[in-house]
Amino acid sequence: MPDEAFGPYRLARTEDLDRAQAAMESVFLPLRLRLREPTAPLDMALNARLVGDVTASYVRFGRDLELVTAEAENYHVNIPITGGTDSRSGRLERVQATPQRAAVFMPGLPADIGWRGDCAQFCLMFPRRRLHHELEALLDRPLSRPIEFAPAMDLTTDRGRAWVDTLWLIERESQRPDNLLDYPLAARNLESVLIDGLLLAQPHNYTDEFTGPRRPAPPLAVRQAIELIQANPELPWRTTSLARRVTVSTRSLQEGFARSVGVSPMRYLREVRLDRVHAELRSADPGSVSVSQVAARAGFLHLGRFAAAYWEKFGQRPSETLRTLPRSVHILDRPRPA
Repeated sequence: MPDEAFGPYRLARTEDLDRAQAAMESVFLPLRLRLREPTAPLDMALNARLVGDVTASYVRFGRDLELVTAEAENYHVNIPITGGTDSRSGRLERVQATPQRAAVFMPGLPADIGWRGDCAQFCLMFPRRRLHHELEALLDRPLSRPIEFAPAMDLTTDRGRAWVDTLWLIERESQRPDNLLDYPLAARNLESVLIDGLLLAQPHNYTDEFTGPRRPAPPLAVRQAIELIQANPELPWRTTSLARRVTVSTRSLQEGFARSVGVSPMRYLREVRLDRVHAELRSADPGSVSVSQVAARAGFLHLGRFAAAYWEKFGQRPSETLRTLPRSVHILDRPRPA
């Protein structure tokens, strides 16, 4: 783990309380900071960048303090990396946040946070309109009321861990000089993973409808989605974007794939991408191409996961396939019979 998450995207370093407050307000919303020990200097750090429209940041203060906000316009999720906080959104229950338990804050409500000096956090801000639009696409209907999340988020569940893993993937990518976050298509893909992961991992007032059974998409829609994947597997497809293209709901497309294909749309996409990489590596000149280049062209963002999936499917490392001469070359190289 780096000393500071999102280190290349430094926005503020200060020991001054007023400067720290101004920096936080420039990124998030109007707020007030109050040190519990007024004479103690801060060790404030704020790093932040956009992932699509989602703000992902790292914040620490280095001192015990109280943070009180105005009514929020957007959804916020705070995830301690070290230490913890004691917070409350409006009149909802108080949340003791730790690295295993995040705090979720609602639009339209003020918040108060008791921030310990040993606490450094991921602080995420999700635009309300973007989150609502995504859920409407997943449900295939307009929302009748705003999304209301439970205020405490369990990060020890499978979905919770997967969501945090995505955040760490984004953070690691941000440390690279030429990273995926600088490419709009890739950034939008990662943004969708963060949003969909939050909607799946955190209980809310649409959870039962969102996760309940749905009528499967008709075979024609499934075939059309398969054709889209096979034609351009390198595009940053999500189940949501495929469903929009074939004019069915996301859940219906998932059910249709499960019934007709036996796997989810994203699993099918991964298999198509793996086959494309395998075919290209078998025919490529090892001196003119690298495994990472071929994998990136096929749409794989995480090389470690790609390599594990490749081994599971083909029983060898991608580099081994690249070093293996195509079968036609072996035949041509055989000595002719006398």
